[in-house]
Amino acid sequence: MVEKIRLQNNEIIFLKGSSGTVGVAKFGKTGHIFIGTPDKEEIVMFLEPDDIIAVSSLKPEPQSKEGIRSLIFLLREMAPLVVLPSDHPTSQRLPLVASCGEKVRLDCEITPGTHPEQDILCACDDLSGVEIKGVNGGLEITGPLKEFKVEKFYSRKFQGDTTKTDLS
Repeated sequence: MVEKIRLQNNEIIFLKGSSGTVGVAKFGKTGHIFIGTPDKEEIVMFLEPDDIIAVSSLKPEPQSKEGIRSLIFLLREMAPLVVLPSDHPTSQRLPLVASCGEKVRLDCEITPGTHPEQDILCACDDLSGVEIKGVNGGLEITGPLKEFKVEKFYSRKFQGDTTKTDLS
């Protein structure tokens, strides 16, 4: 089942699972994000306004939503994305992991923070298998989605967003 959800550039959607949360926002502009890889390379990922940034909190902590908001802001505005080697001990301690692009598939079977491919993101068990795709005016979400909430995402750049959408 595909669910279409309206989402403007000044909004964020939180997908809630029993043991974690995923936040998704539109990139909202034409631009790029630098990705540092375990192979000591740097990839430049070019993004369009309808592309998405997804951030997964792997623990059900009260401050998770604010952490998700902060990481999305940093990736939109100022910071590179860093990918750890698959055997890096810090991957087990990461409170948040991120992915960006046209679409992202959530998967509970991967090691957090170790995938330079930007179409997969580590998430909690009950969000595993959900696919999120950025489309004009919102998102298309496929998979076992139980609970979500759209909230305002306050950023000076997107505060007065009045983007026209194709979703009905």
